[in-house]
Amino acid sequence: MNKWKIFIFLILVSCSSNKNFVSIDSANHATIEVLEKNYSRSFGSGKLTGKGKSNFSSNFVFESKDDYSYIVFKDIIGRKLFLVEINGEKTRYVDMRKNKEIDVEDFNKFLPIATKFDSNTYKRLLWGTPNVFKDLQIKTRNIFLISTKLISIDGSNFLNELTFSLNNDKQKYTILFTRRNFEI
Repeated sequence: MNKWKIFIFLILVSCSSNKNFVSIDSANHATIEVLEKNYSRSFGSGKLTGKGKSNFSSNFVFESKDDYSYIVFKDIIGRKLFLVEINGEKTRYVDMRKNKEIDVEDFNKFLPIATKFDSNTYKRLLWGTPNVFKDLQIKTRNIFLISTKLISIDGSNFLNELTFSLNNDKQKYTILFTRRNFEI
């Protein structure tokens, strides 16, 4: 009899609501138009991690101002690996170790979602606007499972973490923003 009580108790506990989920008001999402009106640039740092068949961690720094943005990915000891440079509609990829420009397919070996990013996607990602997720979902339907985590700052929601699960969760890539600042 006690075994059944414990079993029923465990079922009830597992069915209870998870307090880690918070209701998000999408009307409070930060937008690139409002942010650019109030600030001249966004800059900061973060970490790209891969888990699964390919396990790695790469810190990065970034800056975005007007139509120009860049991201520099570094290895575990701080050496520069890749530069992603966005100037207007043009996106350029540079292998910093070989000091040569590479095409997006070569960079896609480092970050397999790269071929799905355009210059506007990178910019919205760096400024932290959650609507970047909506566009990515359309572009990558049936290829990637995408999840996000938002952070609320001064009443606005910003993108804090973006995870791409590939091949039925056999490989995951997470972009985590550890610091994002805005300059007036």
